[in-house]
Amino acid sequence: MPTTSRWMIRCSLLYLLVGFTIGTIMLISKAYPAYSQVWMLLPVHIEMLIFGFIIQFTMGTAYWILPRFLEGEPRGNTAWSKVMVGALNAGILINAWSYLNIFPQWGTTVGRSLEIIAVILFIHLHWRRAVSYR
Repeated sequence: MPTTSRWMIRCSLLYLLVGFTIGTIMLISKAYPAYSQVWMLLPVHIEMLIFGFIIQFTMGTAYWILPRFLEGEPRGNTAWSKVMVGALNAGILINAWSYLNIFPQWGTTVGRSLEIIAVILFIHLHWRRAVSYR
């Protein structure tokens, strides 16, 4: 398994743990309504589980499983894959911090832009790899 896939899958499992913890806290607050402010964490919960876990886990697994090049580097330029991982995780964290009002509200635009850049890099890294060989 390539290093990029290992890091993406490890990060996705960490986001799963954080997302489930936030979800557990929100469910507990249903039983004890005195802590209703915890529902302000709902956007962070969604960000962590959808973008942090599902999308990152899928991208990490696909990076590992998709066909390799027959010549040269098996998965192409590894520097771009590291940029992809960094951009995706930076985007997720910036969005989460923006939802928590740690960053300004325009931080969500920056975060989503970084996530889109990561997806474009993912497509760029895999476009030539998904070909048929005779």
